[in-house]
Amino acid sequence: MRTPRLGSVPYLNARPLIHGLEASLEVPAVLARRFHVGDFDAALLPVFETLSLARPRIVDGFGIGSVGPVHSVIVAHRQPLERTPEILRDPASRTSVNLLKILLSDHLRLPIPLVNHSEDPLAARLIIGDPAIHFQKHRDPAWQIFDLGKSWFEWTGLPFVYAVWTLADDAPPHTADLLRQTARAGLAALPEIAAGEPDPPAALHYLTRSIHHPFALSEREGLHAFRQCLISQKLLPPGAGQPIYV
Repeated sequence: MRTPRLGSVPYLNARPLIHGLEASLEVPAVLARRFHVGDFDAALLPVFETLSLARPRIVDGFGIGSVGPVHSVIVAHRQPLERTPEILRDPASRTSVNLLKILLSDHLRLPIPLVNHSEDPLAARLIIGDPAIHFQKHRDPAWQIFDLGKSWFEWTGLPFVYAVWTLADDAPPHTADLLRQTARAGLAALPEIAAGEPDPPAALHYLTRSIHHPFALSEREGLHAFRQCLISQKLLPPGAGQPIYV
């Protein structure tokens, strides 16, 4: 059997799921493009990219999620959110942008525009991944933090799933089992993974308290709820199919 070609996001929250594996590391937008052109047999894709596929084949068992505050998908704002003039997008992830759109429109009822460029000093910023953690650790107290994972959970009572292992149609048949086996070993090695970070206690706290790696029934429900929100706002492309769990 050939070794599966794997791609992953480069963030700390993904490391338990690729622990000991060889994987190409790319920011979410680039990872999705490379998956679409056939570079990978499996990729730890942001869920919006997975849900946009005609045949989204999701590896059951493990992913990247949160049940409440996630600390790595945030909006940093200087004004109260209801007085924020605009929010600067993070171009790295369409999942976070679309989650923010849904929370602003359906949950908070705040018509704040999301922009690609801004010269307004009061503009807020969507920040994801390790840069979001770093920003909060070193931020000026004038910045307030809106945590998207927390807001989603307060609204729905469900986990939010940010990324899942997504299989190409021609992936080797043992790929899903290999990824589940790797995840179990990686979660058993969390102290070792955290020890390689600049601040090991903070990294371990993040991996054990903020990030939720199991993917089971409640996570499926959270993913389904997000998919229904995307459909209701016509954010998914035509032809996007129902998830298939393998």
